[in-house]
Formats: sequence, C-alpha cells, structure tokens
Amino acid sequence: LRFNDGDSPGLAITPSGAGNRKTWTYSGWVKRSALTTGQEHIFMVNGGNNDSTWVQLRFEDNDFTFSFYNQRAWYHIVVAVDTTQGTDSNRIKLYVNGVQETSFSDTNYPSQNDDTGVNGTYRHFIGGEGGTSGNASGSFYDGYMTEVHLVDGSQLLPTSFGEFDDNGVWVPIKYTGSYGTNGFLLQFKQTGTS
Repeated sequence: LRFNDGDSPGLAITPSGAGNRKTWTYSGWVKRSALTTGQEHIFMVNGGNNDSTWVQLRFEDNDFTFSFYNQRAWYHIVVAVDTTQGTDSNRIKLYVNGVQETSFSDTNYPSQNDDTGVNGTYRHFIGGEGGTSGNASGSFYDGYMTEVHLVDGSQLLPTSFGEFDDNGVWVPIKYTGSYGTNGFLLQFKQTGTS
C-alpha cells in the first residue's frame, strides 16, 4: 500500500473488546518514499488521555531510536512485547531485518505486567497519528507498507515472518500462527486483503 503524506493517509480500527494488552507482536515491511522532517507514524495506538496506553512506532527527523537513511530499501520491523517478563529488557524487543537492536540512546521499559494500549479498546492507526481531534499535521507516513501483522497474545521472533535467503538477504515468509483475539494481517493486495 502506498501512503502519500500529502493526502493525509491512514488506516484505523477500534477493537470492540480488549485482547491481551501485555503480550503482542507487530511485524511490517516498510519502505520510505521521502526523508522528511517531523514525525512519520508507522503504527500507533491512541490511548486517549492516559499516557501509559499510547504506543508509537515512527520515524522522526533527528530524534528516533533508530534511523533509516536509505529510503529506497525495504525494511522489516518487528516489535515484540511481553510485559510479564521479569527482566525489563525482555519486555520490549525491536528487530530490523531479522536482527535484534540492543543499542539505544535512551531506554525506558514498562513496569512488569503493565497493560499497553495495543489490543485495548482504543483506536489503532497505521500510517497516521490520531489526535483527539483527528490526524495531526506532519504525522503521516510517506512510503510503502506490506505484510503488516499484529499478533495478539504472543511475543514472537522475526523468524515467524522472515528468513535469510541463500544470499544473506532477509526476505518474507508466510506466518502460520494464530492472530489471537484482535490480531490481523494486512497484505494490501490489489484484489483484497485477508
């Protein structure tokens, strides 16, 4: 799916009931079309006035946990969460192209057994930020996305969604597990999605 930030694009859903808010995995392939200033949201949950339920995965001009400078490459991003873990660094794991990122300029892990906004009855967004009065200017993703998964109830490794081919290139594979209560797959096929 092509997101053009000039069109204020975004997808949103509000689950009718809560799923597992402690354990979940986001996986998606993204390719930026332009390197812009400001924020570009890839995945976000708007927890309303409760800051502890806001979740954001985004590119940011000079202040993002990890930055991508090659806008012509596809990147596979996996965020795997399980707040029930006793070790704080095991509660959120970030993977880029199958490799876990462990070096950050700043870290702040959730407390053990914290409920996140993901899989709660809050609006979940892909490609845009949903403020209290709708989408905020400058917060739209500009690029492509495909094979976007949200798995409710499992903290998964990137090998559930991809593998290295014979040339050492990280490529997608078919996910065969359960999506749980509120999970989904967005393939963005021209003939529909499943």
